[in-house]
Amino acid sequence: MTPVVETAKRPATVVPQGDDFDVSGILAWARRRDPVRWILGGMVVLWFVVFFLLCKLRHDRFGTFAFDLGTYDQGVWLLSRGEQFVTVRGLNILGHHMNLILLALAPFYWLGAGPVFLALVQVAAQALGAVAVFLLARDRLADRWLALVLAAVLLLNPTYQFLAWEFFHPDALAIAPILFAYWAARARRWGWFAVAAALAVACKEDAALAVAVIGALAALRDNRRVGAVAAGLAAGWFLLTTRVLQPALIPGNAPFYDTFFGDLGNSFGEVLKNAFLRPGKVFDLATRGDRISYYQMMFAPFAFLPLASLSTLLVALPMLAVNVLTTFPYARDHEYHYSALIVAGGILATVEGIARLGRSPGARRFLVGAVAACALGTSVAWGVSPVGVKYRQGYWPLASSPRTAVQQAAVDLVPPGEAVSAIYLLLPHLTHRERIYNFPEPFRRVDWGVDGEGLHDPAVVRWLVLDRQLLNDRDQRLVDRLLASQFTVRFDTDGILVAQRTAPGSPVATD
Repeated sequence: MTPVVETAKRPATVVPQGDDFDVSGILAWARRRDPVRWILGGMVVLWFVVFFLLCKLRHDRFGTFAFDLGTYDQGVWLLSRGEQFVTVRGLNILGHHMNLILLALAPFYWLGAGPVFLALVQVAAQALGAVAVFLLARDRLADRWLALVLAAVLLLNPTYQFLAWEFFHPDALAIAPILFAYWAARARRWGWFAVAAALAVACKEDAALAVAVIGALAALRDNRRVGAVAAGLAAGWFLLTTRVLQPALIPGNAPFYDTFFGDLGNSFGEVLKNAFLRPGKVFDLATRGDRISYYQMMFAPFAFLPLASLSTLLVALPMLAVNVLTTFPYARDHEYHYSALIVAGGILATVEGIARLGRSPGARRFLVGAVAACALGTSVAWGVSPVGVKYRQGYWPLASSPRTAVQQAAVDLVPPGEAVSAIYLLLPHLTHRERIYNFPEPFRRVDWGVDGEGLHDPAVVRWLVLDRQLLNDRDQRLVDRLLASQFTVRFDTDGILVAQRTAPGSPVATD
């Protein structure tokens, strides 16, 4: 028999088996490793993986659009080459909106990044927003488990999910920095506050208004000097970008929102003045049926508890006022990025509202439970996650289509660098070039610029990449004339058409 040699340097490890399995030891191991952090990390990672894969699937199966993915993808690609004029939209990428954060993404395009990378960045940023909510709720409610539930409330929010579905918008990127900035101000971690606030305002000019409100609240609650400086800088940046920088980058054109307020005015100053001089008009707009429905869609996922902390809800007020007063109907649709900052203000006010109303641990548990129930219920009814009823209603291209291979073959046929006019559904796969147009532009102006000035000569277009199934009668007649006079068909399968210019450009009559 071989003797068993024991050594103090290598103690034997006993593995429990059968009835001797030590459950208490496993639980002790889990407690030492903080289950709250494990669950939070698991929630964040799971949300990121699910929505990133869904976004990638949507793009790979040709479910993304020229507006706005094509605009941002070409814009960042151009920025990586030292250019700024986006031909998808006919505007300077930083004049349309002041999205300085795009400059930080541009270097990745030297390495071949594209639309899927933009989705990765946004979905990761959104997932991390749950961490900021957890930190704030942990501090304000003094209960890490309740904080964990409120972090899940953000991830369950239907609008938050639709922001991922919409694929990429800097508005969505701004949410996490805004949440972290608010938490840092409440925790008086001013270094982190400065970093988060700077990131937020770099995402979009609108975010500066939310940061200005956070600064004003910090001045009243936490540190008068730091808060006042932050509020002043953020408000000053908003005015500088919207009144000076953006008009300089798009000469002759008004900043994005200025023309969307009907008879309230055509500038920020006019709208603000008329809102005070004509309160009856503002009240009428704010209480119309579609506005009431919008309030319900935005605040029902939070069990309307943001109303318990109106001061914190001021973070959402600037964009809420814009969305309510504008004549632009998509601003009042919870599925689009116009509501991004309202979600940020809503979750912050929810946490503060629970902290205010929950005078006892039991009350706080009840309120958090009510919010969680509403979040789950609205996520199922209105959301696009795998637990939502809308998941299989066409938002995600879950079923494969034989046309996908045809579409891919068509876009692969187009040489790199050459000017293209493409249908909106195929355009995001062709954006890494200096000239890419959303058909029927530049042959006929539809969305170019703001007023159509400076529309490019259609003679520059070398390729057409179209889907006949998506053409209206007027566009189909235009295509027929182009094929008869200037372009030759190189690919025409299952309605997907690729044509190359083979004759010099000439005026094309349009009706």
